[in-house]
Amino acid sequence: MGYSAKAVANAFLDIADANEKKLSPLKLQKLVYIAHGWHLAIHDEPLVQDEFAEAWQYGPVFPSVYHEFKEFGKSAVTGKASDFRLESDYDFELYEPSVPVDDEDAQDLLKKVWEIYGKYSGLALSDVTHQPDTPWHVIWNKSGGRRNADIPNEIIREHYQELAKARSGKAAE
Repeated sequence: MGYSAKAVANAFLDIADANEKKLSPLKLQKLVYIAHGWHLAIHDEPLVQDEFAEAWQYGPVFPSVYHEFKEFGKSAVTGKASDFRLESDYDFELYEPSVPVDDEDAQDLLKKVWEIYGKYSGLALSDVTHQPDTPWHVIWNKSGGRRNADIPNEIIREHYQELAKARSGKAAE
């Protein structure tokens, strides 16, 4: 089952808090993208279902996460993402989107992504997503550097499946 990009971001904020760590908006953005990629590769379905990652100048971005946390700049994020749902024509409710704790597959994947990638800075994770032949690199160059070009999930899936194959080959040696 997929979730909103904001729900995945909130899950990483919870994980970071449990590990007494802080996240910058850049690092948070990259963790959401990387988790989405691994989820596509492993489960063959998107983790983030409400929007596509887009190729921006500084890498892959989920726009809702960017806009939610841009006020923090390079500082640590100190709040969670919120969203709203309509209750009636004239009423709405604000809430914090979340990945349910009983979705063990998603929770396990998020914890594993944190374990592997959480130790790196946002800039280091940005460098990882900017490598030649990454989905961002392919779409950024194909679009001529046009901001907001969607990065298709199929390209992300194939990239992370290739990473998995490469890593399993190294483990077998």
